[in-house]
Amino acid sequence: MDSCAFFGTVSEVYDSWERVKRIPDYEETVGIALFDRMFEVAPDQWGNVFNWTRDDFQNKDEKFLGFANKFVRMLDLAVHMLGPDLEIVEEQMHDIGVSHRNYGVLPIHLQLMGESLAHTLQGLLGSSFTPATKQAWKDIFGFWSTSMIQGAIEA
Repeated sequence: MDSCAFFGTVSEVYDSWERVKRIPDYEETVGIALFDRMFEVAPDQWGNVFNWTRDDFQNKDEKFLGFANKFVRMLDLAVHMLGPDLEIVEEQMHDIGVSHRNYGVLPIHLQLMGESLAHTLQGLLGSSFTPATKQAWKDIFGFWSTSMIQGAIEA
């Protein structure tokens, strides 16, 4: 990706994420919607990875909410780390891939999470989640997940 296209991609992700952050209680809202979607589309894939169920999301289980809020804060950090020096982000994602291997996270989980994230963002942002926004998130999440997979492979 050339630098102009990359800048546009990062800009699109950053701007759309800033709109998400204006949603009241966005961490909880995004966390519940994201994990609910992940378990909706692939309920059998997550049993070895998470101790949560869809009931936990829908009933706002306190332990789940703590985890979901932490996950969304990590996503927020990853978005804000995007910039001209991607080596830092790549290293962080690599390390996350190493640690997540111990939790049983496989490439299919990252694919499902990326698809669920796009679906969640589209639901939250409505018409402002344009095809360009969707593509930008797909590209950035692809970069993140490729780095994580590489970390898991090398562990």
